Amino acid sequence: MVKLTFYGGVNEIGGNKILLEDSGTRIFLDFGMSFGTANMYFSEFLQPRKCNGLGDFIEFGLIPDIKGLYRQDFLKHMGRDYEKLEVDGLLLSHAHADHASYINHLREDLPIYCAEETYAILKAMNDTSAGSFNDITELTRCFETYVNKKGELSRKTAQTHDDVVVERDFRRFQFGSEFKIGDITVEPYPVDHSLSGATGYIIHTSSGTIVYTGDFRFHGRREKESLAFMHACKSAKPDLLLIEGTRIDESASKTEADVEDEICAISSNSKGLSACNWSIRDTDRMLSFLNAAKKMGKKLAISIKQAYLLDQLSKCSDTLAPNLRDKDIQIYATRKSWGLIGSSSCDLKIRNQDYDTWERPYLDKAICYKEIKENQKDYLMFCTNFDLKELIDIEPIEGSVYIKSVCEPFDAEMELDWERVQNWLSHFGLGVSATHVSGHASGGQLKTFVEEVSPKTIVPIHTENAKAYEKWSNRVVCMSLGQTFNM
Repeated sequence: MVKLTFYGGVNEIGGNKILLEDSGTRIFLDFGMSFGTANMYFSEFLQPRKCNGLGDFIEFGLIPDIKGLYRQDFLKHMGRDYEKLEVDGLLLSHAHADHASYINHLREDLPIYCAEETYAILKAMNDTSAGSFNDITELTRCFETYVNKKGELSRKTAQTHDDVVVERDFRRFQFGSEFKIGDITVEPYPVDHSLSGATGYIIHTSSGTIVYTGDFRFHGRREKESLAFMHACKSAKPDLLLIEGTRIDESASKTEADVEDEICAISSNSKGLSACNWSIRDTDRMLSFLNAAKKMGKKLAISIKQAYLLDQLSKCSDTLAPNLRDKDIQIYATRKSWGLIGSSSCDLKIRNQDYDTWERPYLDKAICYKEIKENQKDYLMFCTNFDLKELIDIEPIEGSVYIKSVCEPFDAEMELDWERVQNWLSHFGLGVSATHVSGHASGGQLKTFVEEVSPKTIVPIHTENAKAYEKWSNRVVCMSLGQTFNM
C-alpha cells in the first residue's frame, strides 16, 4: 500500500514536506520552511539556537521527529544515539525557502534529486549566505574537537580541518529522462515559475500514478513547459493529483511581458535614478529589468551576490538567465566595513578585506555609488531593503523613482518592514511605483489544469483555501497537518 503523510504544505502557503511511502521505499517531496509557523515563534532577533541542534525546530513542530533522516552531528549534540539512513531520497521541486530551506537539517548521505538550475541556485545560496543554518549543497560538521599543537583541546572548523566539510549527495537529473528511487519511478518536467529549475513530477507507484505540481504558473517565460507538463499529466491518467493553490481565489494574471512594459513606462518617466527591488534570485524578473533597460538605452546594475548566481546558472545548458557578460549589465559593489570601494588612493589588498572571499573576484570590474551618483538617469539599480543605505552616498536627484516588483506584505512583520522602507524613500524624495506578477497559477489556470488532467483524486497543497477545489471536482480530499492519505 502507498501512503502519503503531510508534515507541511497543507492549510498553508508553502512549507511543503510530504513523506511518500511505497512498500520499502520512502521519499520526501520537498523539505521547506513553513513561514507561518516559524514566524509564530522566531524573528530576525529571535532565532533558533544552533547549540540545540534540531531541538528548537522539533519543539515547535517546524520539522517532524523522524528517525534516520537528520544529520548526525546535530543528533549527537542533542544526546541522541546514531541513526542509520531510513529515507531513500528527497525530490526537490525548486529552490525557494518554503520548499528547500530545511535541507540544512538533513543528513549528507540522503540523496537529493533536483534539476541542474535548482542545484546552481542552491549552491549560490550555500556559498554566499551568512548565518547558522545554511549547509545546503555541502555540510560542515559541527561540535567536533581535536588536540592542537599545545596539547590542548580545540574546536574543529572548516579552516583548520578540511574533512569537516562534506558534499551532499545531490543527483541532478535531465528533463525528459525518468529515473528510479527504490520501487518508485519518477518523470521530471520543467514548469514555469518565478525561479529557474522549477519542476513538476509524475510519480509511478505500486498503487497508481501521482502528480506533484510543485509551484507553477502559465504566464511567465516558460508557459510552453507548463503546458507540456499538463499534457503529460493528462496522458498519465493520475490516480492522485497534489496541486498547489496559492492564488486559487484570484481570477487573472498579468504576464512577465506586461511587467517588462510597465518597467519601461515607469523608468522612462523618471528624471533620475530608478532604484528597483525584485526577489534576488528571480532571474526571469531580472531579465525583464534588463530588457527594459536595453529598450531605454540604460544599464542594469545588479549585486555581487546576483553576479555569483548568474555565474552558477551559466553552467546550465538550458538556462534563460541573463548572461553576466552582457554589455548592459553592471555589477554594483556596496560599501562594507571600512567603506573603501571607489577610493582611488587605497591599497587594493586593504579594500578587498572589506569583502568575503567569493565577492573579491568581482570587485575589479564592479561599479560603486560614485558611478551611479554621477549618471543617475542612465541606470536601473537593484536595491533591496538592505541596500537602501547606498542612497545616502548616491544622493538621488529630484525625479528619481523606486520600482517595487515584489509581492505585497502578507504579515505584520512585512508590513513593518515596508513602513520602514517608505520612510527611507520619503526621506530621499523617491516616488514609488509597483509592477509585479506572481509565480503562481491563477484560479482560472488551476481550473483548466484540473479539468484537463482529470485525476481520480485531488489533494490541494500550498494553499489556505483547499476547499475551493470542490467547485471544480467532487473528488477533492482536504488533508490536515500530520495526517496520512492511503492510496
